[in-house]
Amino acid sequence: MFYWTSKTKTLSKTISISDPAKLLAAYLQEAPSESLEPYSLKISPVKGGAEVRLEAKGEKVALPIVPLLHPSRKWLSKGKEPIHQKELLLSPHLPEALAADLRTSGVCHADLNGRLFIQTPWLVIDLRPTGAQFRNPESAPDVFSLKTSRLARALLSNRHREWTQEELKARTEVSRGLVSRILKVLQDDGCLEKTSAATRTTPARYKVSAFDRLLDAWKAADRWAGRATVQQYSVLSSNAGEIAREILDSVGEGKAAFTQWFAAHLRFPYTTPPVVSAYVAGLGLLDQPLGRKVNSGGNLWLIHPADDGVFRETQESSGFQLVSDVQIYLDLLQVGQRGPDQAEALRHWEGFAQ
Repeated sequence: MFYWTSKTKTLSKTISISDPAKLLAAYLQEAPSESLEPYSLKISPVKGGAEVRLEAKGEKVALPIVPLLHPSRKWLSKGKEPIHQKELLLSPHLPEALAADLRTSGVCHADLNGRLFIQTPWLVIDLRPTGAQFRNPESAPDVFSLKTSRLARALLSNRHREWTQEELKARTEVSRGLVSRILKVLQDDGCLEKTSAATRTTPARYKVSAFDRLLDAWKAADRWAGRATVQQYSVLSSNAGEIAREILDSVGEGKAAFTQWFAAHLRFPYTTPPVVSAYVAGLGLLDQPLGRKVNSGGNLWLIHPADDGVFRETQESSGFQLVSDVQIYLDLLQVGQRGPDQAEALRHWEGFAQ
């Protein structure tokens, strides 16, 4: 079998495609026709649409192109079809995580950013982009924006619970309409299942069906610098519990929730906490008489979150209020001092998010 792989150039200007016909037209204009002797690839219009034609040493295959605006893990079932029934699924933009699953399942797919994967008995084409010029329609909401991530946090922090839309709305204070749209996206992605349908007297209920997939998607989308303002302090004490008590004495009980190394150590000890860090409920609470303010190297961090969702899922350990295990995990991944090591140790602990 021959493997044809490459990476396309990085693109910059971002364009939204919101119509299947325009998607197909854009692909016919942008998609390359290439040859690598003795193989050839051609994208051609046909009556009612377009197709990809592959030829090599007497072997030929034509795949109808199916334009779909919203990528979905429902596509994974397409990988079970024989080659003569296969189609090329086309989207404006395919996230790498979904594309990786599609490749594993043998689903032929492409996007406008240069991604193309085709698998036949005699050829595999795997072209991947290094940038994104085109994006999917805005009608699919961002599951991990500052506000909508409250839903992911609630679902992951209560992984075995069944929820109604109203319960999630009350828990997160996200609007009913947005809750409904997010739940649909998560269902389409295979992260959430409807455990019971709505009746005239009872609402539908939902439950996380792919915990790791949902957490990995959030991990890929998370940007620590964009959601946290940090004030570091250098304090003389090296006793983590003592430093944590000083934080509570200074900001007040109920106004702080611990995270990162100290919180992870209380949940699942792995390393000695090099820093004690806590979210505080107000921007003004970052300024405290706790020690010398420093720009880096501090052993006490006060963090103000860009959204207060971190305070909506908390837990208690050894008398301290902590953020959820999922939040601790995410907060450790993008910092040094063995933060990622502690994060993965916590995640692989049997009590994680239980």
